[in-house]
Amino acid sequence: MLILTCTDQFDAHFELTPGAPCSGFRENGVYRFAGLPPGASLYIDEARVDSESTSGGTQLRWQPGFYAGEVSVEVLDAYGELLASYRLDVGTDESKLGGGLFQQMLDAIHAYDPELVFGTESAQSSIGKNGDVTSLLLQYARLRRYADDLVRSYHAISAQPLTRLRHQRQRTSFQRVRRIDVTSARRFMRQPGAVSILRKGPVLESHASPPAFDVMHGIEDVNNPANRALAGALALLRLRCRLVADALVRLSASERQDSARAPLANRLDRKLMFVEAFSRQLASIAKLPPFSTITRAAMDSAGLTAISAHPVYARAYRLAWASLRPGVEGPAIDESLWLSPTWEIYERWCFISVVMALRELYPRLKWTCQRRRRVDVIRHVGTGDGTRIEASLQRTFLSASKSMTGMRSASLQLRPDIVVTAEVSGQRRMVVLDAKYRTSRRNVLDAMQSAHLYQDALRWDGRRPDCSLLLVPRGGGAPWLEEPAFHESNRTGIHVLSPEDDAEGLRVLLGRWLGVRP
Repeated sequence: MLILTCTDQFDAHFELTPGAPCSGFRENGVYRFAGLPPGASLYIDEARVDSESTSGGTQLRWQPGFYAGEVSVEVLDAYGELLASYRLDVGTDESKLGGGLFQQMLDAIHAYDPELVFGTESAQSSIGKNGDVTSLLLQYARLRRYADDLVRSYHAISAQPLTRLRHQRQRTSFQRVRRIDVTSARRFMRQPGAVSILRKGPVLESHASPPAFDVMHGIEDVNNPANRALAGALALLRLRCRLVADALVRLSASERQDSARAPLANRLDRKLMFVEAFSRQLASIAKLPPFSTITRAAMDSAGLTAISAHPVYARAYRLAWASLRPGVEGPAIDESLWLSPTWEIYERWCFISVVMALRELYPRLKWTCQRRRRVDVIRHVGTGDGTRIEASLQRTFLSASKSMTGMRSASLQLRPDIVVTAEVSGQRRMVVLDAKYRTSRRNVLDAMQSAHLYQDALRWDGRRPDCSLLLVPRGGGAPWLEEPAFHESNRTGIHVLSPEDDAEGLRVLLGRWLGVRP
C-alpha cells in the first residue's frame, strides 16, 4: 500500500491512504506531497503535478482553484502504469460558506435545473441517473466510470456466448450417417446405386463414388437476437469514444483563458489517452466471436428478453447503457460529475433564489422560461394584469453608439449577473444584482467597483437602474454598505444572501425596489 504524506501552508501534516477519502483540503489552499516512489508521477484530476525545487529539496506543489468537491488523485510509475489512486475531499472556504451550505446550494440547483451545475473544474459531486440532460464531460465521466467492468463483461460473453440451435442439411458420406429423417431417405433413394448400397451389393460403376446422404445437422448459431443487441451496444460505445475524443480536442482549443477557472488543456492528454485506449479495447472485442460473426447489429424485444434471462449478458448490457445514458437528476448514485467553480455555483444559486422570490411576490403572473444557446443565459418572464416582470441571468448590455433604446451601456459592453426589470401600470423599475463570492473587507470593497459601474453605465431606454447591489455569502466585510439606509441614499451597496439566511430578506429587498409590499 502506497501512503502519501501531505503538508499544507500551515505546516500541518496528514497522510493519504489509497481508496479512502481524505479530508482537510480547502479551495485555494497550498499543499505539498511527498512519498512517491522513484520515477513515479502524481496526477490530480488527470493533470500532472510538476515538481519544484525548494530549500528542503524537490517537492510536488498543488493548489486547488475555486472549487469544492471530491478530487481524484493517481500515482503512475515510469511506464504509465497505475500504482495507487486516492480521493481528496476539497471543502469550501470557511470564511465564505461551510460545506453544508454549499451542498444546500448544489441541491437547490439540481432541483431547479441540473444543467446549471455542469462545469470543467477538478472537483466532482455525486449525481443521479434520471432525465435527459447531458454534456461532453458527463459522457466522458460515464465512459471512464464503467470502462473496466464493461471490458471484463464483454470478454466473459466472448468466452461463453449464447447460442441458438439451427438446423441445416449437409451432404454426408454413407459411413458417417447415424440417423436420417424421411426426407433424407427419399432423396437418397432417388440416387443411382442407392438400392445396391442398401443391399450391400456392388456399385453400378466401379469408378463412381458412393452416393451421399443429405441429412439434417444441428449447428450452434451465435447470430441470435441477444448477441446482436450487445453488438449494437458495442458499436454505439465505439462511436461515443470517437465523438468524445473529437469534442474534447475542440473544447480545449476553444477554451478561453480565465484565472478563476481550472484550464481543461492541462488535463486533455490524460483524457485522450484513456478514450483512445478504451476505444482500442472495444475494437479488439469487436474482432472476437460472437461479435465478429454477427450479420447485423440490432436491438429488439427478442434480444432484450434473452439478455434479461442471462446474468452475464444482463450485466454487460446494464454497464453499456450506464456508459451511454444521459441524465443527472434523481437520487444520488455512485457516479459523479465535474462541477462549475464555487463562485459560479453561488452566482447561479442567487439567480434561482431571485426567481423564487419574484414568483412569491407576484403569484398571479404566468411565468415562462427562455434560454439562449449558452447554458448560463436564462430569462424568467412573468406576465398578466398589465404587469411584466423579468429576471435575467447574464444579460448583455451592448455598447451604445447613437441610440440608447433598449438595454444599453453608456460605455463598454457589460454583462451583469442578474437583472430584474418590472413594468407595472406603465411604471418601470430595474434592479441590478451582481453575485460576488467574497467576504473580506478588501475583496468586498474591490468588488464594489462593478456595482458602481453598473449603476453609472447601464440604461433601459435611457433610464438608469433604480439600484445596483452586490450579493455576498457572508456579511461583516463592509457593514455600512449592507444598511438599507445606505442603499436608499446611494442606490448601491451590498446585500447578504446565503442558504442560512431567511428568504424573507430577499423578498423585502426586491419588493422595496420594485414597488411591491411582500
